[in-house]
Parts: sequence; structure tokens; C-alpha cells
Amino acid sequence: MKKYVFTQSIGFKIEVCSRSLTNRLNQKLKQHHCPITAEQWGIINFLLQQDGLTQNQLAQKTNKDHTCVSRLIDNLIKKDLVERRPDIQDRRINLIHLTKAGKMLQLEVAKLAEDHLQQAFNGIDSSDIKTCLNVIDRVMENLKE
Repeated sequence: MKKYVFTQSIGFKIEVCSRSLTNRLNQKLKQHHCPITAEQWGIINFLLQQDGLTQNQLAQKTNKDHTCVSRLIDNLIKKDLVERRPDIQDRRINLIHLTKAGKMLQLEVAKLAEDHLQQAFNGIDSSDIKTCLNVIDRVMENLKE
């Protein structure tokens, strides 16, 4: 039986890679005086794809708990990048919409994020990246509840 070595496990390596990517993107955003974090960029990205999502939908899409998503949205509201609007069909529900400033931020941050990933994947064949993404997609599918 093969001995389990935590630091050699795929879970550990994915976690370290994810944190490294996030930390490095946060550094780049800060260097370029962007008013958001990598986590906030995730929320903005989903709203760029489909504006007017609920907090529950954003929590599902980002795989974050509701408290975390609420905090992210509150901080984005303080920065005037998103706003909560009552759903016209059910006033108990708030829909999250990008503001004009939130939409305009897209071009600058998208370029930084693209450059960041380009640097991270430097020297890695595109077919290897595709295989890696396919494997991660399958693992995520296996872990869905």
C-alpha cells in the first residue's frame, strides 16, 4: 500500500496553486491601483455574463457561502461597482446589478487577469492546460452534491 503524503496530494497542490494564483492577482490589482480583489473580480465576472443575479445565484456560481458573498457584495456597493435592486416580481428578493463604473472596470481588470494567467501558464503546452482543465471539471462534477 502506497504511503499517503499530504504535500504530494492533488488536493493540497490544487489548494496551493489556487491561493498562489489569487494572491498574485491581488498583488497585480493593487499595483495597478484597481479598487477590487480577485474574489470581487469573480462576482463582477458573473454579473458581466448575466447582470441582475440574486445573492443565492452568485453564491452557487462562485461556490462560496452566503455570508461571504454578502460581504463581497457589500464591499462592491461601497465602491459603487454594484447595486442591489428589488426584484419587480418579488420585492423580498434583491437583484445585484453592475453600475456603470463596475462595467467600465472590466477592460482594465480583464487584461490584468489575462496577463496574469499567461505568466502562470508560461512554458506549459496548451494541450496540457486543456487536459488539466478537463480533469478538474470531472473532479468538480464528481464532488457535486
